Amino acid sequence: MAKVVVNQAKCVKEPEPLCVNLCPVSVFQVKKNTKALVVHEERCIMCRTCQVNCPGQAIEIIG
Repeated sequence: MAKVVVNQAKCVKEPEPLCVNLCPVSVFQVKKNTKALVVHEERCIMCRTCQVNCPGQAIEIIG
């Protein structure tokens, strides 16, 4: 199982972080006044789409 880590200090919340829209299995979610949150880590398929496309380089996939 993958471990998905979001460095909140580096997370770039534009209108919505890219990872939320790019993740094919909906690992991430944004709640009001927050940056990207990992809410469904068990769904991660380690495609690294979020990590590669994160403008703030805030995401690390371990596993």
